[in-house]
Amino acid sequence: MNLDKNTDTVANEADAALQSTFAGLGSWQRLAVVAAIIIGIFIILQIINRFINRQLNSNKIKGKGSYNRIVTVTKLFERIIKIVLTFIGVTIIMSVFGISIAPILATLGVFSLAIGVGAQNLVKDVINGFFIIFEDQYSVGDLVEIEGIEGIVEDVGLRVTKVRDFGKILHIIPNSNISIVSNKERANVRTKIDFYVDNSCDPSFVSEKIKGTIERYKDDARIVMGPNLWGVTENAKDSYKMTLVYYTKQGEQYELEYAIRAEILKTMQRENIKMPIVRNKLIQKEDSDALL
Repeated sequence: MNLDKNTDTVANEADAALQSTFAGLGSWQRLAVVAAIIIGIFIILQIINRFINRQLNSNKIKGKGSYNRIVTVTKLFERIIKIVLTFIGVTIIMSVFGISIAPILATLGVFSLAIGVGAQNLVKDVINGFFIIFEDQYSVGDLVEIEGIEGIVEDVGLRVTKVRDFGKILHIIPNSNISIVSNKERANVRTKIDFYVDNSCDPSFVSEKIKGTIERYKDDARIVMGPNLWGVTENAKDSYKMTLVYYTKQGEQYELEYAIRAEILKTMQRENIKMPIVRNKLIQKEDSDALL
């Protein structure tokens, strides 16, 4: 109760001070003040926006490894500044026209109490959002999996995270619901390629030829580690399986896989390395009739 009284007192005093400031103005003067406030806020926002965009587009900032995180945090603070300036402008304009802002200020004064009673989820969203941003768990542009949803992060806010999946569907996830995040952008991806060879072929000969083929990919800038040929990894009645593995950054593994598979096939054709023959078992008509 004392908190409510103190808040009301401060709000009334602030309202009275603003009302007295504009009390002696005429109608045209009030309109001029309102126009000046709107133009001033618009100019300030434009200056802030241009300054931020200029900094984010500079080569110095783009060259930083934490560029996505810088973009995320900067856009967040830009949004907060816009909200604060807009609120200040609206309250001043209300005072110019003689509208009391005491109820608004009083409401803000007890906002923490209202949050504690009726907006606990909002508090959880905001707190978790701060940890997500400042711990750099993920940033705009990262490929992530959150609560079973896999896609690209389009926006990270204090309350929600927006992820667009590969079906182009935008998922809006409250930050308080995020408990486990798999950031696939910041881990090397392992690609395993299996291929089958006929049992009549010497495994040592096949390994030598395949290793010679993939040797040039060791200097490929897209590859972090490998490719390495493991050798024979499975035996069957008519064939055996060989496996090679390499590591890349997320998103760069697919074109390499297609290229390496093609090179393996070309090498097998050039060196007369036989692939296993797929044999289909034919069922005679008499047998098929007996099965019916």
